[in-house]
Amino acid sequence: MNTSLTSQQRRAARLDDPSMESLRNPRARRLLAAGLIAILVVEGVLIGTAGLMPVGVFIGGMVVLMIAMVITLGGLKASTRGVEELSPEVLDERQAQIRGLVYAQSYRVLSVVFVITVALMLLAQSPWWAAPAEAMVIIPVIAWQLIITIPTFVTALRMKV
Repeated sequence: MNTSLTSQQRRAARLDDPSMESLRNPRARRLLAAGLIAILVVEGVLIGTAGLMPVGVFIGGMVVLMIAMVITLGGLKASTRGVEELSPEVLDERQAQIRGLVYAQSYRVLSVVFVITVALMLLAQSPWWAAPAEAMVIIPVIAWQLIITIPTFVTALRMKV
């Protein structure tokens, strides 16, 4: 057995921890997903107003947001048992099927998010919208973070894992 598979098995066991059972219901998943979206919104506001606050306040706010994001995303991944990120070798047949469905739906959502991001970036650069310079940072940063969490969102909100 190679070390990568062993590492994946340990990760699968950690994500399937019975102590996380309270997070594995639709209401808890919706709350965690809403919390993660709220964190991304607050991050966008914080980046957008960075020029209006002292550097220490900005950095402190970002540190708090990153800690909150890690905790919330970890809870969201635990609520889905990590089927969207674990290798197929450590998943059972049902979980592997769910993983396939998750990625099919995630690619559709990703396409929409990508088109919206490109449209917003082009619009922000156009002479018709006098977008602040911060918009050119906020749009790709939030879009990138949203894109890397799409499979987790799809699993949490659409699948019964």
